[in-house]
Amino acid sequence: MATTATVEIGSRCIINNNGRFFLLAEIEAKAPGVEIDPIIIIRITAEQARRLLSGGLKLCPITNKRPRPTPGTKVEFKCIFIDNGRAFSIFDVENSTDNAVLLRIPLALARRLIAKGVRRCTVIRRPFLGS
Repeated sequence: MATTATVEIGSRCIINNNGRFFLLAEIEAKAPGVEIDPIIIIRITAEQARRLLSGGLKLCPITNKRPRPTPGTKVEFKCIFIDNGRAFSIFDVENSTDNAVLLRIPLALARRLIAKGVRRCTVIRRPFLGS
């Protein structure tokens, strides 16, 4: 009997990078022996961000301090996001909820890390204009 993979959205929030908006979603695909959970970032318009926020989606927290695991909380580095001269390390913080946290990092550091093979976030840069 074949088992089908379960696909869900984990962390999800709106990034506000100085008035440039992005939808962040963690795609979680799990099946026996398989766990795939990348972060996908999609450029959206300010109006789309406003509507999604009023519909209940939250802003992604942006911090200057790296999130740390605590009892009952798992912190996993996901990828580096660069936009408009600003760079962030993105972490997935899981306890009873699943949240993305963006850590501000220097652009030069982000570029060095990416050159060394650290994962860069998948970003769809053209604003999504669908309804």
